[in-house]
Amino acid sequence: MTAQPTYEELEERIRNLEKEADLRLSLGEKDKTARKNYNRFLKFLPYPVLIRDEKGLVSYLNPAFTHTFGWALKELKGKKGRQYIPGPLQEELSQKITGLPPKKNVLKLNSKRLTREGKILDVIMRVGIERDEKNLPTSMIIVLRDVTMERRINRNRSALNRISQVLPQYTELQKIMQYVSVEIKELLGTEGANVILLDEGQKEFYFLSVVHDDPGTQERIKKIRFPMDELIAGQVVKTGNPVMMTSLPDNHTLHQNRDEKIGHKVKNVMVVPLLTKERIIGVITADNKKEGEFDKTDLEILNTIAATVALSIENAGVSEELKKANEELKGLNAAKDKMISHLSHELKTPVAILLSSYKILSKKLSLLPDKSWESTLERVNRNLDRIIGIEDEVFDIVEKKSFLHKNIFSLIFDQCEDTIEALIAEEIGEKGVIPKIRKKLDDIFSSRDLVVQQVYLNQFVEDRVEKLSPLFAHRDVKATVRLKSSAPIEMPLDPLRKIIDGLIRNAVENTPDGGKIGIVVHDRGKGVEFLVQDQGVGLTREAQKRIFEGFFTPQATLNYSSKRPFDFGAGGKGADLLRMKIFSERHHFKIRMTSKRCWRLPNDADICHGSIQTCMGKIGPRCDGHTTVSVLFPFFES
Repeated sequence: MTAQPTYEELEERIRNLEKEADLRLSLGEKDKTARKNYNRFLKFLPYPVLIRDEKGLVSYLNPAFTHTFGWALKELKGKKGRQYIPGPLQEELSQKITGLPPKKNVLKLNSKRLTREGKILDVIMRVGIERDEKNLPTSMIIVLRDVTMERRINRNRSALNRISQVLPQYTELQKIMQYVSVEIKELLGTEGANVILLDEGQKEFYFLSVVHDDPGTQERIKKIRFPMDELIAGQVVKTGNPVMMTSLPDNHTLHQNRDEKIGHKVKNVMVVPLLTKERIIGVITADNKKEGEFDKTDLEILNTIAATVALSIENAGVSEELKKANEELKGLNAAKDKMISHLSHELKTPVAILLSSYKILSKKLSLLPDKSWESTLERVNRNLDRIIGIEDEVFDIVEKKSFLHKNIFSLIFDQCEDTIEALIAEEIGEKGVIPKIRKKLDDIFSSRDLVVQQVYLNQFVEDRVEKLSPLFAHRDVKATVRLKSSAPIEMPLDPLRKIIDGLIRNAVENTPDGGKIGIVVHDRGKGVEFLVQDQGVGLTREAQKRIFEGFFTPQATLNYSSKRPFDFGAGGKGADLLRMKIFSERHHFKIRMTSKRCWRLPNDADICHGSIQTCMGKIGPRCDGHTTVSVLFPFFES
């Protein structure tokens, strides 16, 4: 028989049991407190939390889960919880967990989940996995973060950035809008996106760009025009306010007519105005959202895109008009050049005949005792010289190298030389006239031989000043000459002479009596500079802008008069400086002008009396007008 425990032993056992009971009670209280704190933590956690037990059934949802997805614990507890998982993704989590390494218990996953109303949300999931003694997954805790709006904002920002970067690359309006429509369709997840412009003249809408899931619908819509009152766009254009319709009534006549024309049913739509500084030029539309409904964020992004592209649409329209105008201008310019060339060509023969007739007439009139005809002939000669000068300037501007007339006349002379010489000798008794006629034909119809030569500019200018000085000896204008250069330039002599003579003549003609002109040649940098400075009336700002345009005279038309060359204010033909500018492009030198208008003559219509002495007698500062023309020729490089 087992010995009965003593009283002391029983007392010791009782004390041990009491201690064990106290310990268990203490651990239970602590466990209860821990559970309470754990539940409190889950309750106030801002992220949705879902707990599954070892059977994979939902055992807990925190309030944030209900707030985000709309599902309550009583609706999902004890269930698989597939209600909030989109169909194609219901096996995704199980497959990911199965593929985890045995010792890995944490999984991070980008996925999608459904709200109770059927809205799809983008989520980032972090899953903590419990494993049994065989290392198999049992229960798990899932923490989710809704990143739908965050990703949407990033997509919108990226789309706007792409649009703003790509817009300048397109010059054609239709290509710009086609690109924008594709971006809108992808960004908003719609079946279609359109840019619709208003034809203000016809009061009709036309589709500038159409992007649609169905290619047939896309092509059909492109060809349709709608009166303003047959589209929602008409209301948007009239009010300037965007429209968002999440559902369109089936029985509305306006919508039925539109759907019938385009062969496509519009279920929901957003329409925003294309607003420029001055007016609404059209609308952008997006229709039939594929997932969910349009919301305020969709409307905001479409409005932002419309504001971004509206100016580009207007600029592209202006660019198209400018392109058309430029093409027309090119055509007109070509016609003008052809006309000027033809005019220059046609002037040669009658001017040559008039000049010959003038010489014949002069010889015959010189035999008369009465000399009253001399002033008339002198006037005829002066104006013939002006016509020849015009023809010469036009020839240099258009620079035509050969003429059909020369070939025709040369052929006639080659075939009929003996006959023509015999007839001339018979009529006027002069032999050997054929070489003279041939030389005259060459002078009239041959192109100039522009042979490039090496020229020391100081010597060339000195020679031209010596030849020109007698021509303005009747003027009270003093010429100061400083000529020095160290290296030659390369230029054909004919255009160089025209440049030097033209600038000196202009300086004298624009300087009142009592004034001075300066003629300078010196080395400057890698070239030789020719400067002509005058103390003339100067040019207004407007005249300075246009002085190289050609056939422009700074004098007012009513003040224009044709005087002798080198007279003060002698009327020019307005092509001299244009010819020099063209020479500069052909022969690679630089020409520029600086000028200050005399303070007494602020307007082009103001008339100078032609005498500095007269101005000095007037009250106020002396005349301060002046003009400097610089021509820089590069050094000749051997």
